[in-house]
Amino acid sequence: MNVDPTSLRDLATISDDIGVLSVYATADPRDRTATPAWRLSVDNALGEVRGGAANGGDKERQAAVLDRLERLGPEIESVLHTTEPGVGRALFAPVTGEEVHTLTVQVPLDDCAVLAPHPYLRPLANALTLGAPAGVVAVSQDGVRVIDLRFGAASEVTRLDFALDNDDWRGTRPAAAGNRGPGGGAPSRTGGAAERFDRRVTENLLRYLNSVRPRIAEIADARGWREVVVTGDARLLEVVREGLRADRPRRDVILLDRRVSPQRPTSEIAELVRPELEEARTRACRAMAERVCDIARSGGNATTGLSDTLGALRENRVAHLVMDGTRELTGHRGRDGRYYPQGELPPGESYTSMTEELDLGERMIEMGLAGGAEVTLLPEGAAEVLAEAKGVAALLRW
Repeated sequence: MNVDPTSLRDLATISDDIGVLSVYATADPRDRTATPAWRLSVDNALGEVRGGAANGGDKERQAAVLDRLERLGPEIESVLHTTEPGVGRALFAPVTGEEVHTLTVQVPLDDCAVLAPHPYLRPLANALTLGAPAGVVAVSQDGVRVIDLRFGAASEVTRLDFALDNDDWRGTRPAAAGNRGPGGGAPSRTGGAAERFDRRVTENLLRYLNSVRPRIAEIADARGWREVVVTGDARLLEVVREGLRADRPRRDVILLDRRVSPQRPTSEIAELVRPELEEARTRACRAMAERVCDIARSGGNATTGLSDTLGALRENRVAHLVMDGTRELTGHRGRDGRYYPQGELPPGESYTSMTEELDLGERMIEMGLAGGAEVTLLPEGAAEVLAEAKGVAALLRW
């Protein structure tokens, strides 16, 4: 199962009155102990799920949960086993039926087990914000390497090789380093010839890069890259950037005046660009939050604050939910299943008729995803934009 807005939306629509089991594990390859700490955390969480089912008082529900956990044993063990691929692993399974969804990514998720009416999605929503697909375009005199980055994994999409035809340039090509001058002296090459040769190489490479810009932009569009890191010689970077920005003003193109060897492994290239990519994503999240707040202040189609945003979610008017990913939100649920902030009572309800909700933020993520909204959980460095809005804002459809 892939991690993308569509798959999260599909997960958000899964429900089970008895419960949906969500298991997350972040396997640290450096922990080589017999029982890694992350496995202990998940095992303890599963023990709490079993204990909660046993203490619920509903014997039929208890039996169903314990039976489902027993049958899920092999799948849960696969998620927890150190030999399985992926740093972050997750499993989702309704208690009723045989449905099981699993996924792995190369970024940390969490170490937990949760039984709730819907899948627990906050770790995946956070991963989608900070690990969403991005691209690397490594430019060199050999051509262009195009690399896809998503959720910690790097894969080469294509190589666009630049083949220089030297046959017509024999008069300007510099002498090889091994050709010695008379009497074994210095190499017989003039600075002027070398400079002319290098200039002609650069001119032809620039023309080549101009010719492949549409292809690179096409790849970026098809793979949903909002950020593209372009590495290479400063003289070459601007050509590629202009091609990527021409039709997509919202795409963030990051230029790194840093040469990358054509033979360098993709994983090393991903690590090389990681700091700048993370900074770009934090800036983008901050800009998004500021934009939503500005629209709300001007009376446009946006909300800030818990009450108004929850109201828009209940009416399925939210196009993009923006939240502080670390803030804890609480509220309560009415008899009709709708959620409200603490202290806000809908008509016909009383405090005794409402059910307390200790993780209102998770419920809002579920509501947004199920309604087709985009969800952004603001990382550290961007979340303070929503401090006055209690950590919640949204762009509206109308």
